[in-house]
Amino acid sequence: MCNFEELSGDLYETFEEKLAEEECQVSASELQGAIAGMVSTGLQPDDPHWSCNLLAAINDSQSFSDSSQDILQKVLLETHNSFAQQDSLAPLLLPNEDYPLIDRLESLGLWCQGYLLGFGLQSGQQKISNAEIAEAISDISEISQLEVDSNDSEDAQMALITLVEHIKVAVKVIYLELVQKQQLSKASSGTQADQYKAVAQDNRTTYH
Repeated sequence: MCNFEELSGDLYETFEEKLAEEECQVSASELQGAIAGMVSTGLQPDDPHWSCNLLAAINDSQSFSDSSQDILQKVLLETHNSFAQQDSLAPLLLPNEDYPLIDRLESLGLWCQGYLLGFGLQSGQQKISNAEIAEAISDISEISQLEVDSNDSEDAQMALITLVEHIKVAVKVIYLELVQKQQLSKASSGTQADQYKAVAQDNRTTYH
């Protein structure tokens, strides 16, 4: 289990509390999704302008207190570190199983919306020419618009798990293509990306 998953429960609660203190209308899942979108398109933790750019988009350019800014930076670092682990999928900050299914589904949709925002902020809305990235973005966009109901059946629970895993794979494919492909050898990056793509393709039928 990666470090992000070990921290995610406490990190989610702390982040939600800080955002409430700041009277920020964005949830912890949506904001971490935006950070993930920026990281998977090249954002580095030492970028001095990243939080200003993000807060301009999600909080009317209102700055955070120092303690909230520290949490924001921690979320960035943990998200970045998790992406960088070659044996882990993309990190998602979501409510745990103690929350009602409807809340978890809503948070998943918000995470996807945040991811698309962060991806656009970091990439500059450039046209996507890579077919694998375009397909992954399309999947994330579709999941972001899923209708949420109160169905708490076992099938609904399994569908959520499958969707979460699909998103993790799709986002990691984007990161591999846009960031790690330049860091790894052509052979190793290609093999790993193909493995993630195969898993993503297996999961597509869940919601199509």
